[in-house]
Amino acid sequence: MIEQNDQIEGLNPDGFTTLANVAKLYDVSTSTLRRYWTDGKFPEPILLFSKNYFKNSDLLEFNETLNNEPA
Repeated sequence: MIEQNDQIEGLNPDGFTTLANVAKLYDVSTSTLRRYWTDGKFPEPILLFSKNYFKNSDLLEFNETLNNEPA
C-alpha cells in the first residue's frame, strides 16, 4: 500500500518526475506503481521521450488525498 510522503510536498507543481523517482519517493517498485495506476488507484503518467513521467501537480493532489484518508 502506498503511504503519504512528506518529500512530495517539495516538488515543483509545474514539473514532472520519472517513474523510477516516484517509486523511490513512495518506497515501492515500479511494477507496483504500474499496477496501481492500471487499477485507478494512482495518477497515470504521461509518456515523454519514451519514458513515463508523472505530473508533479497530480502527485501533490494524490498525496493530499492520502492525508485526508481515515486511519
